Amino acid sequence: MGMDEFVIKEDERIDDLEYEGLKIIQKPKMYCFSSDAVLLANLVKANRDDTIVDFGTGSGVIAILALAKTRAKAAIGIEIQKEVAELAKRNVELNHLESKITIYNEDIKTAPKILGKESVKVCVCNPPYFKSTSGEQSSNAPVAISRTESTATLEDIVKAASSILKYSGKLYMIHKSERLSEVLTTLSNNKLEPKKLTLIYPKASKSVDTFIVEAQKCGAPGLTIDSVVVYEENGEMTPWAKKLYNKE
Repeated sequence: MGMDEFVIKEDERIDDLEYEGLKIIQKPKMYCFSSDAVLLANLVKANRDDTIVDFGTGSGVIAILALAKTRAKAAIGIEIQKEVAELAKRNVELNHLESKITIYNEDIKTAPKILGKESVKVCVCNPPYFKSTSGEQSSNAPVAISRTESTATLEDIVKAASSILKYSGKLYMIHKSERLSEVLTTLSNNKLEPKKLTLIYPKASKSVDTFIVEAQKCGAPGLTIDSVVVYEENGEMTPWAKKLYNKE
């Protein structure tokens, strides 16, 4: 089926991912992906014989982009919401990636049973940023599940990742800066040693908003810290961000 023949519904739109002709169907009533997903997908490293597992894949954007950027062998997306998982499957079809990307409508906590323990080398996750007890709630159920830990906590996600990763395998995760200490501690407590921390500044004049951590299964202690600025003070993307978004 060609791109022009792909049928979308009235409440949907198709966005250009601006990389190798990749497209993504989005439903505005759901939780549309943000720049955080693009940042994370671009920092994932994988070899050509690796399979990338994306926890909470949503529309499938990270699985699709990370697969294309790394040239990995395959990707697997796990999404608990049935309607969202169906959307991810349609995005896989839209980009003709059925032979490389598999979407499971399952709970992240069941990943070790579905995929097998110590079965992959790369796992990635753009998790819910807020605890279920926080004030960051939404009356929109899909948005609430994407934003708050109502179906899987940070501990659940990290435990599942540690279980499916092989020795020396890596987890890539983005999270809010105010939860940095909790994230690093939870990783270390589950045999995932933080190896690289990238601090994300919206602008140089702003405080750190989010961070991306690369953690290695049974890795030796030793953390390197990097930082990036996404926008100039005038609102234009920095050279780093332009390169990331293929706008150079």
